[in-house]
Amino acid sequence: MAIVSKAVFEKAAGKAPKLGTKLGMDRYVSANKALEPLGDRGRLFLVTVRPPNEALWLVGILEGPKFDGAQWTSKPSATPITDISGLRKKLKFESGAGITAAAGALGMSLQTPRKLTAADVALLDAAGGNGAASASDDAGDARPGGGRAANIVESTGGKSDALLAAVLDNPDDDDARRVYADALAQRNDPRGELVTLELALAGPLSIRRRDLMHARRAELLKQHGQTWFPYKVKFRTNRGFIWSVEGTLAQLGAATEVFANEPVIEVIARDANPATLGKAPWLARIRRLVVRGGIGDDGFGTLIAAKNVAALRELNVMNNDLSGEALGELGDRLPACTSLVLTANQLGDVSGLAEWAHVANLEKLYLSHCELDDIAPLLARPMPNLAKLCLSGNDLGDGVATAIAKAAAKLPALKRLELVETGVKLAGVKTLMSSKLGPQLHLDVRKTGIDADAVATYGGRVSAS
Repeated sequence: MAIVSKAVFEKAAGKAPKLGTKLGMDRYVSANKALEPLGDRGRLFLVTVRPPNEALWLVGILEGPKFDGAQWTSKPSATPITDISGLRKKLKFESGAGITAAAGALGMSLQTPRKLTAADVALLDAAGGNGAASASDDAGDARPGGGRAANIVESTGGKSDALLAAVLDNPDDDDARRVYADALAQRNDPRGELVTLELALAGPLSIRRRDLMHARRAELLKQHGQTWFPYKVKFRTNRGFIWSVEGTLAQLGAATEVFANEPVIEVIARDANPATLGKAPWLARIRRLVVRGGIGDDGFGTLIAAKNVAALRELNVMNNDLSGEALGELGDRLPACTSLVLTANQLGDVSGLAEWAHVANLEKLYLSHCELDDIAPLLARPMPNLAKLCLSGNDLGDGVATAIAKAAAKLPALKRLELVETGVKLAGVKTLMSSKLGPQLHLDVRKTGIDADAVATYGGRVSAS
């Protein structure tokens, strides 16, 4: 069973649809390969949810649809629009979970296809007077003679492992996640709904729709979270899977299943021995590594020399007791790194960073509270990809603005510059905003004594207080 959206249903039935109307749906517009198991034996069952009281309506049944390369078609459905709200507590589905949506979330909860039991089908047959089918949600649309979703009775069988592998191998590919979610949905596995929900939450939504989705997500995690994510480490999910884990090396080492089953791209390692961390088997596939625990200069050198960090895109060693000498260890290491966080280390000198062979790859560089008083060596190197530079909390004075303005040609991508508590003056702001960086630059000079009214002419591109 699956849902037809309010907008699509009203396009077919009008703004004031009446029970008993036969819409004559005869097609399901979709080329989704997940529908192939339907063959010419499937039955597609379509419902919609009607305001203001969340009435559940049966709106069409497609019998034995055939695929023509773009859509599934059948004889026009003879099923009249039927209020089946009375079946909400009777339908159990093969999962046994039934319909458990909170008030206001019924439509959202039915976004995931539901595989029907024989008893469910009998109830729907009786209600519709023409038989009922199962359905699977898809990106297709319903229209007069169209269905939005179709449920495939057949299991995906051995495809699941391959589909999960595609997600693990391509953590940035949302299409791989959608295909996997469809496969789970075909088996009425509610994890598919979580993937679909979190993919939607990652995009633009109305406030009300986002609130409903968050509520449904919380409901799913309350019901199934312990089963889906039984790992003994702190974690965060994104787009239906765990993407970030945090723990000591012992905790991370004991959670090997999380790396085998989830597309983890971020690890926050606490109190880690750098040599042991560098040999961790999961490190080679991590994109973002955060190290907490004061590894010092020697530990930093040991870590970045490890073979398994060569593919790191982001390294965060904030507050790790590093000095400027540690930066001299960079040399030709970290060739894939585009974001480097050195905040709250007593560096004093950035000469080693300026000598790093891959400094031109950087897109984000964080040097706040590093006891810097001169960044001239760094500005001598072209950094064509650097979009964000954070220098807050360093006693750089007004000269930093002049130095950066002069280096504008070497910083063509710079869009955000943070100079909070650096001693920069209004004259420095004017220098920066009139430089080649000005038209694209957002400048943060809070806590420097510059009044917000004095920079109002820049239309919000300068933050001051």
